[in-house]
Amino acid sequence: MGSKQLSPIRRLLSYLALSSQVISPALSLRVSVEVDVQIPLLASKGNDEQAPLKHQHELARSCPSGHNFPHVVCIHQYGSLIHGDFEREVRNVLADMDTYPSTNAPGESTFGHTSDADFLVWESAAGADILGLNPSVEFMFEVAERSHEAPIYSPSTNELYFSRLQRGFLPQLVVDLNQDPPTLSERLANPPIYAASGARFHEGLIYFCTLGGNSSLNGHSFRPGIYTLDPTTGESKTVLNNYYGWYFNGVDDFDIDDEGQIWFTDNNYARPVHVNTHAPKFGTGTYRFNLTSGLASLVEDSLIEPNGVAFSPDKKTLYLTDTGAGSSVVDPHVYPAPPIHVNSTGPRTIYAYDMVPSRKTLLNKRPIYRALDYAPDGIKVSREGYLVTATGHGIDVLTAEGEPLVRVQTNFTVINIAWAGKEGEELWAVGVGGVARVRWGLRGPVEE
Repeated sequence: MGSKQLSPIRRLLSYLALSSQVISPALSLRVSVEVDVQIPLLASKGNDEQAPLKHQHELARSCPSGHNFPHVVCIHQYGSLIHGDFEREVRNVLADMDTYPSTNAPGESTFGHTSDADFLVWESAAGADILGLNPSVEFMFEVAERSHEAPIYSPSTNELYFSRLQRGFLPQLVVDLNQDPPTLSERLANPPIYAASGARFHEGLIYFCTLGGNSSLNGHSFRPGIYTLDPTTGESKTVLNNYYGWYFNGVDDFDIDDEGQIWFTDNNYARPVHVNTHAPKFGTGTYRFNLTSGLASLVEDSLIEPNGVAFSPDKKTLYLTDTGAGSSVVDPHVYPAPPIHVNSTGPRTIYAYDMVPSRKTLLNKRPIYRALDYAPDGIKVSREGYLVTATGHGIDVLTAEGEPLVRVQTNFTVINIAWAGKEGEELWAVGVGGVARVRWGLRGPVEE
């Protein structure tokens, strides 16, 4: 092997070290220590500027699972390190809030792939199972630039129902999945159901909760509450429409436990979306409603704007979302009520609660997730126990503890979601201006 040439700096250091051995062993020790410490600094740039941090890993990259890149993008270590200067500017606009891909990160050459992807994968092992072999996001229908809610699959008719939150709009929108491609039409219940915002299928009937409140609309009187619809006959019935004489503010969403009790949220959003003519009469809250006895009991009142509701598969945990980042004016003297005001510093959080064995009380409230986009609105649970929640321009898939695994990205603001198909093999998303279908490895519970 040839001799290795020393740099001028290293020759000087070697000379100093040898000289110090003649002067004093103690000095030799001191100099050798200084040499070890100072070499990295002397080897840096010739000025006082620190050398830039080198990229050890690309932030956005292809996944080990082999899914098509950049259709599917894996994010290195949850994106916890962004190189260089960066900023995510806040956009407090309800239907056009800032997103993770809107982050300005010029020091990350791969960050642009986050905008192009249909799926962002935060945890690659679980992500591979969630996505399945050939995941897809299809934009199915363009709808009005209004909020759309309450999607629900009817297994008896193989149709998907959902609603439009628009003043005076009474029909349900129905997707016929017996057609290929599916078709979209309007269908009016008898009597009509006004401004449904949540839905579940239970014992052959669609249960809707509603925001709509109006003393006289097309010859009908409407109050926020819970209603049933027989999808085979089109007949509807009122199940709950008051709390000891008070109108509910707006029954937003619900789930049904293993004893048939309905757990629902009541918030202040009905008036600012102009489907309820009455101002709130009492505070927001979450209730348990016994279908047999008719008793509605308050079980939680600490959330600012309680919204989405879902049980874990074993019914031992209840998940509630707080969308208090969007606030409304409750003063009855302000009419018409202004639109929902967004402040990104407000709650945009999923909470988990333990159910007591009596199925009457909630314990151990704990925050488990703050939405990375918008706020967690509609929430469902997969057959595998994952949380799936509508969060603005996408849908987040989380562990039961709230750790993000996969994000589905859409070209419209998603407000609510529903499993569909005979085996729960599809997830449908509805929101502002659009309807989409997700096909992947996850499965929803099969409703009967």
